[in-house]
Amino acid sequence: MATDDAIFQVDVGNVTINGMRYLKIDQDQRFTTSGWYATMGYALPAAIGAQAEFPERQVWSISGDGGYAMVMQDILTQVKYHMPIINVILTNESLGFIEAEQDDTRQPHSGVDLIDADYGTAAAALGATGFEVHDLPELKAAFEAAKQRKGPVVIDVKISDLRPLPVEQLVLDKETQDPAAVDAFVKKYHAEKLIPFRQLLADAGDEN
Repeated sequence: MATDDAIFQVDVGNVTINGMRYLKIDQDQRFTTSGWYATMGYALPAAIGAQAEFPERQVWSISGDGGYAMVMQDILTQVKYHMPIINVILTNESLGFIEAEQDDTRQPHSGVDLIDADYGTAAAALGATGFEVHDLPELKAAFEAAKQRKGPVVIDVKISDLRPLPVEQLVLDKETQDPAAVDAFVKKYHAEKLIPFRQLLADAGDEN
C-alpha cells in the first residue's frame, strides 16, 4: 500500500475541511474534491475514476457518513473490477457542515441527524473487506491489514460530532472580545494553544 504517490479523493462537508488541514501531501500526490458545488457523494465514484486512470497508484476515498451513504452501492463497481481502493468513512451520525451552518444562522437543527450503521460489515456483504474502527490503535491495525488486501477496503471510523475549528469565527482575544465567550470558545474547540492575531503582531513589534 504505497502512499508516496497516492491519490486522495475527498468528499464534501466537514471532511473537506479536515482533509485540507490534516492530509500531508506533496507535489507528486493528488487531492481533489468538489466543494464549490456541494457535491456530496463525490469521493467514492471519483476514486473509481482515478483508479481506472492510474491503476498502479494507491487511491483513497475519504467521506463522511452522509456522503458515503448516498453512493455506497458503488463499492460493487470496485469489487467487480478488483480495484484496491481504500475507502475511509468518518461516521459522526450528522451532516456536520450543514449542522454548523444552521448553528451560525441561529436555525433549529433540521434534516441533519443520521443513524449509525456498520458500514464495514455492509461493505463485506458486497464483496469488499470491511473494518469498523473506534480508536487510534484499531485504525492503525485496519491500515496495516489493508496492505494485505487485493481488492477494495472500507474502513468505517466512528468519530465524535465535533465541528472543525471555525477559523473564520475565532474568539480568542480577551482584550477585544467578551472574556466569557473566549473561555467558552477555547473550551469547546480545545484551542488553548492558539494566540490572538493582535498578540502575534505585538510580539513581532507591530504596534498598529
